[in-house]
Amino acid sequence: MKARWILILVPWAGAALAEPPGGSVVGSKHDLSASGPGPARAVSETQVCLFCHVPHGGARGGGNRPEPKGLHQLREATGAASRTPTGSSRVCLSCHDGTIAVGRTAARGEVAMRGTERGGRIAGGADLGTDLRGSHPISTSQPSGPRFRAPGRTDEVKLDHAGQVQCTSCHDPHREKVDPAVGKFLVRSNRESALCVSCHEPTAYRGASSSHFTSTAAYGPAQGNDTGLTSVAETACMSCHRSHGTEPHGSLLRRSQTAPGDDGACLRCHDGRVARTDLASQLRKPWAHAAPTAQASAHRANEGPSSALARLPETTPSAPRHVTCVDCHDPHLAYPQEAAPPRAGGALAGTWGIDRTGARMAPAQFEYQVCFKCHADSANQPQARGPTPPETLRRAVIEVNLRRVFDPTAASSHPVMGPGRASSVPSLVPPLSTSSVIRCSDCHASDDGPGAGGGGPRGPHGSVHRYLLERPYLTADLTAESRTAYALCYKCHDRDAVLSSRSTFPQHSAHVVRSATPCSTCHAAHGISAAAGNPVNNAHLIDFDVSIVRPNSLGVRRYVSAGTGGSCSVSCHGRDHRDTPY
Repeated sequence: MKARWILILVPWAGAALAEPPGGSVVGSKHDLSASGPGPARAVSETQVCLFCHVPHGGARGGGNRPEPKGLHQLREATGAASRTPTGSSRVCLSCHDGTIAVGRTAARGEVAMRGTERGGRIAGGADLGTDLRGSHPISTSQPSGPRFRAPGRTDEVKLDHAGQVQCTSCHDPHREKVDPAVGKFLVRSNRESALCVSCHEPTAYRGASSSHFTSTAAYGPAQGNDTGLTSVAETACMSCHRSHGTEPHGSLLRRSQTAPGDDGACLRCHDGRVARTDLASQLRKPWAHAAPTAQASAHRANEGPSSALARLPETTPSAPRHVTCVDCHDPHLAYPQEAAPPRAGGALAGTWGIDRTGARMAPAQFEYQVCFKCHADSANQPQARGPTPPETLRRAVIEVNLRRVFDPTAASSHPVMGPGRASSVPSLVPPLSTSSVIRCSDCHASDDGPGAGGGGPRGPHGSVHRYLLERPYLTADLTAESRTAYALCYKCHDRDAVLSSRSTFPQHSAHVVRSATPCSTCHAAHGISAAAGNPVNNAHLIDFDVSIVRPNSLGVRRYVSAGTGGSCSVSCHGRDHRDTPY
């Protein structure tokens, strides 16, 4: 007698115990059955899977949803033309592009739905539309290069069988809450951007101690964080970026409603709500590194001297100027500790610049190289068109290329590229000496920053003082001398020494105090390039303000250096000088 075996199929009571982290599609937002938890659900249909799957005759790729309709504009990672989504992304977009009602299935036809909008389509942020240029690239091969990496074999993040990135690379439609705080059907938690760095090489983005990857500053719903996480370090990449719903040609950046344009992504946090310092208020000061709204999105990631479409420095006077946070800061590499002067590090780490020869330097080694991106060879500097306000300084030769002004071959300059030529400057305030090198931001900085003795941010973000100066530097003729009037000069030059016989020019007091002649009347604060002057006539930063200093009765306006002394041939305040020595 043969034994008979009967196979009895019964529901497995322990099935719930075997569910992966995050549970199953049952009870999730993708449960569109009548018992589903969301507002969008069927009126009477009890089946859960049929909204995406059908046992037989399903579309190639594993789903039964109708094909998405309309032309999809996809964000391209490789520069290819826009095309129709492929693979599993077709199934996702058949609901999430807003073109087909979620109740339309291959298994049951039209299913009566409730809680949906626009003829049964899903509502809110889940409706991505057909213009996906503001979303992470899909249906495309992963780019190559030092900033990308292939997910490991055991990584939850997967490319599809064709090696392409799809919606399902990051989202598992069956598991809503792998990380309950985050949700969003992610294949794994994105705390500290663990999901992002599966494909994006972390060492190329955060460096050893990047501020944005180490900051413990509170960043939760009260500060506008919609990720479910509560600190900057925990939110990491998603502090600044979104996977969906950004500007088509941007960098997937989150934007601020109150600060439009490129800076809006930064000022969402750097307005005093999250970051320690309030940069938003700095940029509202009369003198600031802030772009007009019309030019606020002019920055391009591929800017540089050799870029065909985004030349920087600009080569034509008509090219629009712009300045954004990322012109000076690399948000992936910046770190809080200030680099030792005059090096470029800290907040400037990773930023490219222009070196003394005019070539691209990546990353910039010195602060002045970052400044030279806009304040050297750019052909559209407004100062090149000449002064317009009455109080603007007027020089015989207008030189706006600071790369030439600070070059060691210049007639004379403040020691920005290297130590100055003078062997004796008795007025210098220790620890400054004739071998010192200074930064641009020693003079151009926030008026309430550390350099001015305040608690505001470092750097030239904004100032109440003209020319974005850290301290007052008055230039109008007949200015009464005081410690405040020339506070910027007296930061480095001892006032008592300057106005005494110890000075290398003993007549300072006679000019600045008794005749109320401002420092800028005779001295050009930056310097004089080799193209605008020479070491004999323009030593010691001598370059007259021609609106105050006129030619003498012989038609001569000249200064001649004799090493330790010199002579002037000018007319100033009605007094005629003919080779007057000192």
